[in-house]
Amino acid sequence: MQTLTDYTKRMALEHNFKMVEKCLELVERIYDKGTALVKNAVENIFIFSFSSMRMLCNIVEWRMVQSYMPAGLYTLYIQQVLRSKDG
Repeated sequence: MQTLTDYTKRMALEHNFKMVEKCLELVERIYDKGTALVKNAVENIFIFSFSSMRMLCNIVEWRMVQSYMPAGLYTLYIQQVLRSKDG
């Protein structure tokens, strides 16, 4: 999961947003079909990394990443952001 996370970040920074879209779609499929362990890895590694990705990207890059984010992953991201603000 970490390798896929790092690759997605690199593609975003290289402005290869079509590949970012493919990575995000893949992660959503992995999450949807995965076991509890796989879902935990997606949430704690991939989704958690969005915070650092947001810091690495400028606002335009981040908006592009968000535009390709499937609804399920975006919901997980928002839930994680809200949890981090509560704690």
